[in-house]
Amino acid sequence: MPVFDYRNLDTAASKALYADAMALSLYAYHNLDQGLAVGYQQHGFGLGLPATLVKALIGGTDAQGAIPGIPWNPDSEAAALAAVKAAGWNPISAAQLGYQGKTDFRGTFYGEKAGFDSAQVEILGKYDASGQLSGIGIGFRGTSGPRESLLGDTFADAIHDLMAALGPTDFAKQYVANAFGTLMGNVAAYASSHGLSGKDITVSGHSLGGLAVNSLAELSKEQWGGFYHDSKYVAFASPTQASDPSLVLNIGYENDPVFRALDGTQLTWASLGVHDAAKPSSTDNIVNFNDHYASTAWNLLPYSIGNVSNWLAHLPTAYGDGLGRVLNSAFYEWTGKDSTIVVSNLSDVTRGSTWVEDLNRNAEQHSGSTFIIGSQGADLLHGGRGNDYLDGGAGNDTFRDDGGYNLIQGGGGRDTLMLGSALNQLDIARDAGGTVYVRDGAGAISMVQQVETLVSKESSWVFFSKEVSHQVGVDGLLSSGKVEAYALLKNGTLGNDVLTASDKGTWLFGLEGNDRLVGGRGDDVFVGGSGNDVLVSGGGKDTFLFSGHFGQDQLQGWQVGDKLVFMGVEGGTTAPDYRAHLSQVGNDAVLKFGVDSVTLVGVAADSLSSGQIVIA
Repeated sequence: MPVFDYRNLDTAASKALYADAMALSLYAYHNLDQGLAVGYQQHGFGLGLPATLVKALIGGTDAQGAIPGIPWNPDSEAAALAAVKAAGWNPISAAQLGYQGKTDFRGTFYGEKAGFDSAQVEILGKYDASGQLSGIGIGFRGTSGPRESLLGDTFADAIHDLMAALGPTDFAKQYVANAFGTLMGNVAAYASSHGLSGKDITVSGHSLGGLAVNSLAELSKEQWGGFYHDSKYVAFASPTQASDPSLVLNIGYENDPVFRALDGTQLTWASLGVHDAAKPSSTDNIVNFNDHYASTAWNLLPYSIGNVSNWLAHLPTAYGDGLGRVLNSAFYEWTGKDSTIVVSNLSDVTRGSTWVEDLNRNAEQHSGSTFIIGSQGADLLHGGRGNDYLDGGAGNDTFRDDGGYNLIQGGGGRDTLMLGSALNQLDIARDAGGTVYVRDGAGAISMVQQVETLVSKESSWVFFSKEVSHQVGVDGLLSSGKVEAYALLKNGTLGNDVLTASDKGTWLFGLEGNDRLVGGRGDDVFVGGSGNDVLVSGGGKDTFLFSGHFGQDQLQGWQVGDKLVFMGVEGGTTAPDYRAHLSQVGNDAVLKFGVDSVTLVGVAADSLSSGQIVIA
């Protein structure tokens, strides 16, 4: 189940829920951090930090600062409202709800009980094509306030954060009841009067707002007549987690010092330092690869919620942009809730000189496949020795990898893969669909799509080497007017094909259709593609590569020296142990990945070993 999938919703519905939750959370801040976000992007977190902070405070012609009244500031309030309306949401007023509590000119609702009056929440509605109310969104604001009362409200919210950590007992759980008990009752009544139930309510928030999400979930069964118990709860960067992990999806960056700072709602010694232990309701291994994370100098300082520099990973805009790219990645459906995902959020200052990679800083040891997600700019993306999924996104990106089985997606722009070896040390093939396959000396394979240039490292004189660029063509790699042919291969069509390998090692690409691929005496590579294929092993040490939804395939003539490789298959990265997919069916061994399977004819399941099966 992909990283942001929620309860029993399918992936499409979970994506829509995530998009709604993020829109609600960002609107609750009314673009308060716009100046800081733009300043960071332009000037960075290194030598440009003073300029970044100035931009955060006073803004400029392209960004709203935190200080009100600067005449050249753009109208960020109008921009925030336009963004949430574009996402399908419109504010619901206190008059519509029949609510008598405090609101401001924006329509923001404030806390009700004494001591909670700095708490803020937005109530918005979604309407169908006929104008009927079809859903209600509740967006809790994090620690801050509007520009006109920023310092006072922020200070009061900070006290709430401390009380959640230090006491009194159940402060975090009762937070929404104390701050918005009456309002939640009014919202429930309003929803019911329009024929809606709790299932039609989406609850979201960031930071302290995320704590409020978990609070409402905790109270949802026992208060407000149980109306909110079936609501949908998505919290970003919440320091707390509800006791029932099935209620809330807690999303955050592992290097955000606020996220999961409390163990449930309890303060521990780990709260002040690295608190990366897995929690049942939370994502646990998503990295915000920003200027701070990338810097060796910044990371000489201790990682702690008390270290203000660590809070760069906590910005709402970094959540909205970065996690949105995860959601829209070509590899999203292969992720899981605990997948290692590294998101490029570097500033313009550092992006061109910093490789985005899994540094595994200030966190428990990562394991399994790694997903690295680029930005809209020109990124440098570096995979490790394990199995990686590299997605460049827009921009002219550059990729390199240190080994393993990898999927590389260039995306938009003109992209480059640094091979790190001479061409004669690699086996490179290209199927008729345009995917390039690079096999190294250890037999590991990278599948490369939408990358226009490969750069090899060739010998120059005796002790030196030089980088040579090769343009990816239909028939081979073009460099200095010469074409280096691809490895020996045979391509199928969109129909049902029969492909037979030569006596030398051959790449057999079935593509679509129900194909029959027959190996020869050499070390062949079989890529059946989609459709229900029959793969016949030859006399060499063959590799059978399966990716995506590959159908119901049958493998005949399996030999001890052959290898099965699964990349980007359903449930593969979340359950990399081949035994979780293996069963004995009659006389055959079957490996099943969702709706797709491979049947090894006449093979006993218990005769297979981990050295013969790779799940990347």
